[in-house]
Amino acid sequence: MACRGIKDERARMATILTVPLMNCMAKIPLYVLLIGMFFAAYKAPTMFFIATITLIIALGVAKALNITVLKGKESAPFVMELPPYHIPTISGVLRRCLERTWLFVRKVITIIIAVATIVYALISMPGISKERKAYYEKRANQAIEKFYREIGKDNPYAKRLAGEGLMEFTRYWDSYKVAMMRAKGKEAKRAIDEKFRAKNIEFYKIVKKGKYKLEGKKIKDKDAKKVYKAYKKLARVRKKLRRDIKDETVISSFLGRVGRAIEPFTRFAGFNWRINIALISSFAAKENSVATLGSIYQSSPGEEAQLGERMKRKETGWTPLHALAIMLFMAMYPPCIPTLIMVRLETGSTKWMLFATIYPIILGLIIAILVFTGGNLLGLSGIQAMVAFYVLAIICTAIMGFIKREPKIA
Repeated sequence: MACRGIKDERARMATILTVPLMNCMAKIPLYVLLIGMFFAAYKAPTMFFIATITLIIALGVAKALNITVLKGKESAPFVMELPPYHIPTISGVLRRCLERTWLFVRKVITIIIAVATIVYALISMPGISKERKAYYEKRANQAIEKFYREIGKDNPYAKRLAGEGLMEFTRYWDSYKVAMMRAKGKEAKRAIDEKFRAKNIEFYKIVKKGKYKLEGKKIKDKDAKKVYKAYKKLARVRKKLRRDIKDETVISSFLGRVGRAIEPFTRFAGFNWRINIALISSFAAKENSVATLGSIYQSSPGEEAQLGERMKRKETGWTPLHALAIMLFMAMYPPCIPTLIMVRLETGSTKWMLFATIYPIILGLIIAILVFTGGNLLGLSGIQAMVAFYVLAIICTAIMGFIKREPKIA
């Protein structure tokens, strides 16, 4: 809307088409996530890079637009009218802060939650087939049968763990592990031990590997230790089955199919189908990228790992070049839908709105491929590729600045 004050039609159109390339706060969560994962030792330089690279690229893009698609637009002499300046008041600043905060919160409550819900449904539907469900149920039952065989019928804990007792112990086990992970200090852990011991003494003996104190004496229970070892194997199988079911559900989902369909093209930029899903879902609002990644890289029951840790564990082959390519693509990614609507209103043309949607995607993909594939071919690290691209962007923008053409005066 601020472009309405620009009298030069060519400059106004160039501004409308390049301003959306600027970073917005909605993209920051993804930057913070990836920087924390791969550039923890260079957080400040990396954030400076991603904050300023869009300005440099936008200058070059504006010049390119002026000498190509906008060359037929009229140009007017530059006249700048300076408005009267006033010292800002405290009340005005506070009011402005509250207004912007409320707008962001309202956006979170409406658009982000709505899109996150839709994305969750699209990565969960239609689900795995009945045959695959039966296959996983069979494997789960086989693991349970093996557990009972290993502990033996004569084990004093076998009767307590029969039937629903095993599920009850599973919930007890998960709760105990989570509580101990969250506990800070010996006193807190001692209090948790007392709480769970009072809750179920038999289960407590098992989770303590058969080693516990009774009336001040140290007790070693071989039967409880045997159950502990057998259950650890069962827990590993259960965890793998849940992970396999989750992966298969996402792969066979509607969004999973789309993400995999375009993976042959995006792999040159370092994007796998999971990242493709996150980028597609964030088209409506950039805040959705991290929410979608959270849905794709879900934590298992009893797991307290952060999203970055879960992604690292899943994507073992990822390097800083992957993260850099993703951040640069997101920096160029088209603006949110409300911004595109404003482009349509200010230009008065649906074609310009579509152009403002498509060209940043192409530009972002080219940049991501250049950084990822080029960086791998040259054997560059993430920081080296970042510096090299920054210098290259400055050089290209400077060269574009020397290109001149005769303006079409109105």
